[in-house]
Amino acid sequence: MAVIDPVVCLDSNHTHAHVLAELEAYAPLTSVGSYCVVFDTIIEDMPAEVFPDRPWGPGDNPKTAVWEYLRSHPEFEIDTSIQHKLLITVAPDGYLKRI
Repeated sequence: MAVIDPVVCLDSNHTHAHVLAELEAYAPLTSVGSYCVVFDTIIEDMPAEVFPDRPWGPGDNPKTAVWEYLRSHPEFEIDTSIQHKLLITVAPDGYLKRI
């Protein structure tokens, strides 16, 4: 019988501060070899006018939070192999593998 490690998924408020706080709280629950997936990191790569009525946008979003989190958490790395296998994803640089 195979053992499946749990995957931690983060997908709520998309501001940098909120996602960074979520990463600090929940990413440590990720097992070694498993993933913490941060959704909607694509916001960083989209024009600001796409989000005129939201508190997030380029420079303040899940991807910027991921980049900051990784600077002080070497136990995680971005696994780009997943996003390269997909035809489309809302989570580029958001597949964080615990190593």
